[in-house]
Amino acid sequence: MTAPVSIQHVDHWFGTYQALTDIEMEIAAGEYITLLGPSGCGKTTLLSVLGGFIAPSVGRVLIGGADMTHVPPAKRPTTTMFQDYALFPHMTLRDNVGFGLRMGGMGRRARHAKAEEMLGLVGLADAANKRPHELSGGQRQRVALARALAVSPDVLLLDEPLGALDLKLRRAMQDELKRIQRAVGTTFVHVTHDQEEAMAIADRIVVMNAGQIEDQGPPARIYQKPASLFAAGFMGEMNRIPAKASAHGIETPFGQLPLAAPGAGPLTLCLRPEAIGTGAGALFIGPATVRDAAFFGTHCRAHLSPEAAPDLTLIAHLPAASCPAEGETITLAADPAAASVFEAA
Repeated sequence: MTAPVSIQHVDHWFGTYQALTDIEMEIAAGEYITLLGPSGCGKTTLLSVLGGFIAPSVGRVLIGGADMTHVPPAKRPTTTMFQDYALFPHMTLRDNVGFGLRMGGMGRRARHAKAEEMLGLVGLADAANKRPHELSGGQRQRVALARALAVSPDVLLLDEPLGALDLKLRRAMQDELKRIQRAVGTTFVHVTHDQEEAMAIADRIVVMNAGQIEDQGPPARIYQKPASLFAAGFMGEMNRIPAKASAHGIETPFGQLPLAAPGAGPLTLCLRPEAIGTGAGALFIGPATVRDAAFFGTHCRAHLSPEAAPDLTLIAHLPAASCPAEGETITLAADPAAASVFEAA
């Protein structure tokens, strides 16, 4: 089962602290959404509102068209999967996965069949009789996912479910989560502070800051053309170049660019490190001194001081095969089509 979600003008206060401010969002049935942002931005509070653990101070939450704003968690068509998997150590995996079905009154034979089906979905078909202590962290995460899906929720809420895993396993589980979500078609809402994780799994990323939605859209658009200066900086490394409006677009330390200025005051030109290179580009940055460079396998990450703006430090991702030496001078250029311009903070 799956269902759309409608969040309508939700505010929430903890005492005098406003954790959410006018959150409005539509989630399509079967969509994979990630709520992305720094600690304290409100993403977990919003997930708790969706799960019924917190009632919003203002606004409504609809799931499948039904008003769920004041419906308790146990009566909502949602399941929440937390970072702490909370598996029962004395139960087999079959009984762990079937626990919610047992609480719902399903008979033993039917719930065992459903539990084994879910264990098969997450690649643990042969482990039904094992107990949690016999599993790796990644396998326990799969069991928790199987248990959450066994009750056929319309919406699955995931609160940083991969945070306890090491990098290699986390990346493997990102692929698994996406595969499983596609297989079951359930609406997933996934909280994370990891930008790479959000881009790897989401149909749509919702960037949050200070209790508000800063930007939302497909991962490629959010990364390449962010809607705000905060979203630009939070979605990965970004070069921030001071600029100002001019008669022909914007003026930078490296010359004029025919880009629309969002305001008449000070501006910030944002360029991703991979948009800066040693080849041709309409934005000629000119000679720059390498302060340091490190090999990252797929690229060489270098800090550079451009002669045209010596107080500015640029980060560039250069070809891995030609990592420059410290103190070397190289000539840089960039593609202004990859730039975003915002009013300076």
